[in-house]
Amino acid sequence: MCSSRARFCLSLISALLGLHSTTQAKVTLHAHFDGTTADADFALGDKKARAAVPNSNKVAGILDGGRWGRALDATKGTANCTFDAARNFTPKRGTAEMWFRIKEHKEGMYHPLFGWFRPPHLPGAKKRQSAMYVYLQNSVMVLGRYTPKHKSTSKTAPIKVGRWHHLEINWNCERGHGQSVYNVFLDGKSLIRVVDGGAFQDGDGAQLHVGIWDYAFGHRLRGQIDELRITDQVEHLKDFDPPTNPHATPETLNYAKVTHGTAVKRLKQFHSEIELLMTYSGAIGGSDAARAIRESQAIAKEVARTLESLNSSLGADNPNVPELCTAVDTIADRLNTARLPVHQITDKAAALAAAEDRRSLLFKDLNNELVGDAVILNGRQLFVDDYVIEKTRGLKREVHSQPVEKQPGKLEVQSTRGSFLYDSEERLFKLWFVVDSNRKNPFLCFAASSNGLDWQKPKKNPPLTLGRNLSFYEQGINHPHLDFHRLLKNGLLLTTTRRDGFVSINAGDVGVLTTRRFVAIGDTLVLNAQATNGNIRVEAIDALGRVIKGFSKDDCKPITGDNTKHVVSWADSTNCHSLQARPIRLRIHMKRAKLFSFEFRIRNNHYVPNTYRQ
Repeated sequence: MCSSRARFCLSLISALLGLHSTTQAKVTLHAHFDGTTADADFALGDKKARAAVPNSNKVAGILDGGRWGRALDATKGTANCTFDAARNFTPKRGTAEMWFRIKEHKEGMYHPLFGWFRPPHLPGAKKRQSAMYVYLQNSVMVLGRYTPKHKSTSKTAPIKVGRWHHLEINWNCERGHGQSVYNVFLDGKSLIRVVDGGAFQDGDGAQLHVGIWDYAFGHRLRGQIDELRITDQVEHLKDFDPPTNPHATPETLNYAKVTHGTAVKRLKQFHSEIELLMTYSGAIGGSDAARAIRESQAIAKEVARTLESLNSSLGADNPNVPELCTAVDTIADRLNTARLPVHQITDKAAALAAAEDRRSLLFKDLNNELVGDAVILNGRQLFVDDYVIEKTRGLKREVHSQPVEKQPGKLEVQSTRGSFLYDSEERLFKLWFVVDSNRKNPFLCFAASSNGLDWQKPKKNPPLTLGRNLSFYEQGINHPHLDFHRLLKNGLLLTTTRRDGFVSINAGDVGVLTTRRFVAIGDTLVLNAQATNGNIRVEAIDALGRVIKGFSKDDCKPITGDNTKHVVSWADSTNCHSLQARPIRLRIHMKRAKLFSFEFRIRNNHYVPNTYRQ
């Protein structure tokens, strides 16, 4: 008996996937041709085989000596085989496959294989509106389409008389005219591919012709056909191994098991296809490839979970076969549908990657199109805001507002502070102080004088830099309020703080910071970081989201210790000239560390615009 656990799992899967009936089955028509008639063994529509012209022809018979068992006899001019296409053929997207063997051939003979005609061009019938057919003439295979104008594509085909060959035709017209894709495979090898075709037009009156032409019934296969199978999915986009056994009949337990096993194999292929796409594009950013990778990775996880959960139902003693078949068909549909965008975008992504890899690394070759939304970075980058930060994971921002050292004395630091000194290098008296009239809106005043009498406000006002610290001279008084009418005791106070140490990005155990896209001016990356009990590694990401070769996390020498000028090195080299003049991102991996700032400095003799030379 079916276990309660298996029934619960199947019910849960059905609820999650929205399964209600077997009409969602992937297979739309399946004919083994092993019985006494040409009727299909399974069909969503009418499974009855009919003659093309009922009053003049007979339905083709069945003979022994098929690919497996028996086969359809397509040798007689007065007997042929058609099926009603309604619900048995999906013009939007699908696959038709079969085995065929030509038994008689003479120079110039046509050998029709398969066709969908809406409607067939019979005497007195309506004008053909949409159609697809595949035929052989001599050593050439032809794929013809009416969409609605006629177009055909032909390729040389290695056909041998008397030998069984496997044929697969698939189509994807979901993207409409001019973007529809058609594939023809012979014995598992891609033979014809159309990527800019017109789209089929659905409607009433369509028929499927097996081994005969649309209207010229004198043209017939002159051979046998076995294992005709039509689905509503694109089964293959690359070369594959043809089946070595007959396909399982839909709505059977064997079908559910075989479909489940096929989905498991195709999930592995899907992972490989995602990995291939990732060699051309990373998973971050808003590109079509990046979105396809992220969505595909999520779908792959979903499909893997569902396939795993179906195992208990497949192994049950008495499972609900119709529901189980629908469940495996739906998840197979989910997987096949997800693979299409990956295939569609891979060729385009490969071309973009090749162009990116050939890009000049000279600033003189930069233009607005290449730069895009990247920012130009010159000088140190702090983390007081998110200007250079795209995203973080496992990190916290810390504001360092208190001075780390006070000398001399212990006077209270007031809201009104100032310092006055003489800069011997610039030969200027410098005065700066903070005014906070209401203790809520402070503002900085700064002035400089060459004689101590005439004061001017200069354009630049950096603090005093002493080694790795920033130093501030301040005035301290011994009263909570500044009173200009009283004589107050005061003194000179020196406070110091870490250079660029106003704000840090901190990692506890592990964390990752990803920057926005930018163009680096310098050729040496310098970090202001504290990693005494941990480490920091940096990797560079190109405009397509790929880790740049030679600049991966594994190539980066771990940064440890506490220093305001850590120089980052990859593969024992600090020269990152090949990161210049191209939009990049940095992905900074931190472990028990604090990062205060980073800067690209110019330390090597490379071409750099004079405007940016430091």
